[in-house]
Amino acid sequence: MTSLPPERWFPHIRSEICIYSTHTRTVPGGWTCGRHVHHMLFEINLVLDGTQTAIAGSTEHEQHAGDLMLISPMQMHDYQIRGSENTTFFVVHFQVDDPVFHKLFEMNNKGLYAKGHPLNTLLVPLVMNLMKALFEDSKSTSRLFLHLFTLITELQSYFNQEGQGKEPALHSELSYLIAKEIETRVLSSTSSDQPGGDWLESISHNLGVSRRHCHRIFKQFYGMSPREYLMILKRQEAMQMLVSSTETIERIAHRIGYENVQSFSRQFVSWTGCTPGAFRKNHQDDVLHLTPLER
Repeated sequence: MTSLPPERWFPHIRSEICIYSTHTRTVPGGWTCGRHVHHMLFEINLVLDGTQTAIAGSTEHEQHAGDLMLISPMQMHDYQIRGSENTTFFVVHFQVDDPVFHKLFEMNNKGLYAKGHPLNTLLVPLVMNLMKALFEDSKSTSRLFLHLFTLITELQSYFNQEGQGKEPALHSELSYLIAKEIETRVLSSTSSDQPGGDWLESISHNLGVSRRHCHRIFKQFYGMSPREYLMILKRQEAMQMLVSSTETIERIAHRIGYENVQSFSRQFVSWTGCTPGAFRKNHQDDVLHLTPLER
């Protein structure tokens, strides 16, 4: 008689994965995306036809048809068409609640994977399958997530091999938790619009570390202060709401943590060089690529 394995109870496992702002687009020569950062989102950008300049941080890459660009969360980036010809690309942003994947991505991502690179060869067919599924039946979420999970699994396996022998990224998990706390404060309108507000003290207390340690670790890992990240999130959320909703400017100001519309308007002018009303009127088509915070 075959002996039974010892009794064993496994923990409850819950994960969340989201796909944002997935699209194909053809843009003319001279087009620019504009420097921006995605909070906690991974980005995959595949050029289908033409050439674009991808700028990740301070590094520029020439991305040709078939080349793949991977953008890490919190990485400032931009795309520009410097020639006169049109360029067509496919973009997908996704969020996955997996600190191990985040750590591997941060440790190993090199940004550009040109046609012929082993990771390009591995991922491009999976990216094309995801794009095909979107075109054929974008309402079939189980099929879409199957393609995305397959892509993430292959990417994690590749980065696992690449990361053998490397030291883990410094305090990546704590930095990730701080970023999530800041994001929550933007969504709940609890962040202060005044420099030196005690929102960082509150985050530090929640995470069981000092305010100074919280600030130092976050800046060391992401290359920007917690307040700089907070303001980036506020700016992008305000821009997105102005062009994608009919909410009043006063309501938008309150939703991202400003007590009065005058303070919000002054800050918005410093961000964009124009008032919120003028931005809503004149720039609706320019920022639809910005991905809103998860709601």
